Amino acid sequence: MSGKAIRGAGRGAGKELDNRTRSSRQRHGAAEDQHLRAYLFDAEGEDREVQLSEELLRGLCESQLLWVDVPGRKAGELERVAALLGLDQRAVQQLADPSPQPVVESYGETFRVDVQALREHHGRLRGDELNIVVGPNYLLTVHPENVGFVEDFADQQRGNGKLGRLTSQTFLAALLNWHLNSYLHEVEALEGKLDPLDEAILQRPTNREFLGDLVCYRRRAGELRHLLASHRDVYATLSRPDFKALADEESARNFDALEDRFERALTAIEGLREAILGSFDVYMTSLGQRTNETMRLLTVVTVVMGLWALVAGIFGMNFDATFQHSSWHGFELVVALLLLATLLILWLTRKRQWW
Repeated sequence: MSGKAIRGAGRGAGKELDNRTRSSRQRHGAAEDQHLRAYLFDAEGEDREVQLSEELLRGLCESQLLWVDVPGRKAGELERVAALLGLDQRAVQQLADPSPQPVVESYGETFRVDVQALREHHGRLRGDELNIVVGPNYLLTVHPENVGFVEDFADQQRGNGKLGRLTSQTFLAALLNWHLNSYLHEVEALEGKLDPLDEAILQRPTNREFLGDLVCYRRRAGELRHLLASHRDVYATLSRPDFKALADEESARNFDALEDRFERALTAIEGLREAILGSFDVYMTSLGQRTNETMRLLTVVTVVMGLWALVAGIFGMNFDATFQHSSWHGFELVVALLLLATLLILWLTRKRQWW
């Protein structure tokens, strides 16, 4: 074979190898992107889901906002996204191994916000770590699968058409507002269960199942308050003057509104706890009233039986009296008097509404 043929075959094999390598990388990237979701909000165009790439990031302008959502915390995806976005290495480490404590960390032009999303596990409320990285014209969210309020937020924002005009910090404020809403929805759900429970307690005060329900609601409200109260530093940091100085005027106002909403959410949970304690008081009062009614009835029965026993005891004494020789007429008279006394006692107790 000639040298030209050998060189031509070598170049052909090299091109084929390059094509295979590119195809392999594309397949690998496509496999990773099965979990990664990138939404481009374009105020001058159409909001759409896009493929994350260097070209996309280089082409971002002021009328566009990119939201990258990474559910599942897969290490390969996180590293690739972090490299494309140029994230600080400290932020990458925190995303791979998140802390359960809500916090705000700054890395120069970008900052990270960690919050706890509500999740129910075997009837108990738990927190799932939601990590949010905010940068120029983009926002990155990393969280476990199936975080409910994030999915609802994404469905609500698709096709809005105006989100491209928002800064990433304003978009963060909108997302955190939905985060607070998820806690308030849980408060509303518990409040909706209390009113029917109060009515049922008044109708059936002896049902001991109500006590178990109240204990369950009390524990759930405590878990809800514990999870939300741990975010106090997050919302306080976002509304600090030194932090707001780095944000635009609209975002600063939104952060102040978020802190107010956070305090109102805490107040709502405290009100819920008071309502649960009020339901417990209703239960104990109804139970005590039922006990009093039972004791009154027992008192009436004791008085009646005591009267009969007293008369029977008197006539059972060992002495000879004229009345004892009155045959059946005397017995009938005594029984009639006892029945009359019994009716009188029952009438008096009924008049006093003892039973």
